Amino acid sequence: MKKIKRVLKSLFYQGNWNYENMQGTGFAYMLEEINKEESFNIPDKVIKKEINYFNTHPFLLMFVVGVWFREFLDKGDPEQYKKIYSSAFGALGDSFFWHALRPASFVIAVVLAFYNPLFAIILYLFFFNFFHFFFLFRGFDIGFSYGKETIQWFNKILFNKWSSYFDIFTSFMLGIIIVLIIHKSGFENNITIYALSFGFFLAGTILAKKIDIIYSVVVAMLIVLILKVSFGV
Repeated sequence: MKKIKRVLKSLFYQGNWNYENMQGTGFAYMLEEINKEESFNIPDKVIKKEINYFNTHPFLLMFVVGVWFREFLDKGDPEQYKKIYSSAFGALGDSFFWHALRPASFVIAVVLAFYNPLFAIILYLFFFNFFHFFFLFRGFDIGFSYGKETIQWFNKILFNKWSSYFDIFTSFMLGIIIVLIIHKSGFENNITIYALSFGFFLAGTILAKKIDIIYSVVVAMLIVLILKVSFGV
């Protein structure tokens, strides 16, 4: 129950986002709340100093909070690792959650929408938020346990490769979407259309690591448009 309350509080952590200290107020808020929950007895004046500039990916916030407490209690250098991990997690989080996971969740929902639109919306919310809440739920414990070595945990799960894997998966699903559109349009026996779709599937899978997945989505939409115009689908 304590962890669930902590996750719920973390959802409000960007409530005072501003251009002066970005997420600094929220970071100090989470330190204050966890300091009380865990009875770390860190003086309030120390916590209040953390209201200065802070910016990271909001889904990976709790890892930085855990690292900060571990370093402070071990008389290490919490400020240094706070800066290191907030920058690193900002880049890693943007790359995975915004760049890769969101398009992947979208294409899964689109495929299911051909059969059950309501279930597609539910699955989109579940799939995306599974990763969102998992990292918020586990973040503090892992950051606190590993401390300044938290990056080792991310290396163990190959987190820096997840974006590439999800890009490939999204490209594959885009090929599926094209085929489903063709199938739903009554051209299931047209080998030319299937060949073009399969070509996109292969090209997308191979090039997903080289090009931005958003461009891949645009290419898929253009292919569908060309097929519709060329074959009157």
